[in-house]
Amino acid sequence: MQDSECIIAVNKNGNAPIFEAADYGIEGDLFKVVPMLIEAIKAAKAAK
Repeated sequence: MQDSECIIAVNKNGNAPIFEAADYGIEGDLFKVVPMLIEAIKAAKAAK
């Protein structure tokens, strides 16, 4: 992770230590959040 340009953390626990290292944090269930992120990225790409 130390060489990453952007870190996005998804975790059910809003107090998880990963959020301290992340650029963006989403509190929620990985299996619900990631499909929504994928669809949002696809929509943004299609709008260009």
